[in-house]
Amino acid sequence: MHSDNSPSPLQTDVLICLDNQQVASRIGSVLSEQGLTVTSMPATGIQEWIEPNGCQVVITHTAMIGQVRTRLKLPVVNLEAFIFDRPEHVAEGAARQFDGDAFIKRVFSVMSDARKRSPQ
Repeated sequence: MHSDNSPSPLQTDVLICLDNQQVASRIGSVLSEQGLTVTSMPATGIQEWIEPNGCQVVITHTAMIGQVRTRLKLPVVNLEAFIFDRPEHVAEGAARQFDGDAFIKRVFSVMSDARKRSPQ
């Protein structure tokens, strides 16, 4: 996984645009395990970012979607859509849960749709 703040000329399937680099790293690892090439950058650096070659999807959070769509002409997957409250588990310290399976399916679905729309 390539993970830094500088634009990369390398082929990249997924751009992760999150300020929490620990979360970005975990998400990147999950996607890399699925065979995808991943680059991450903090959301604060989006204005200087150049779209990576071959990038098919951007993963970000709700507050950044507008900026990402303005700066990059790529489909967006909202990471927060896959985080669910689990009120019955508050006492155990796991009040929220990430639906990783649904997230992976969504990323691949968006990438598939992007390939269908791109000029051949």
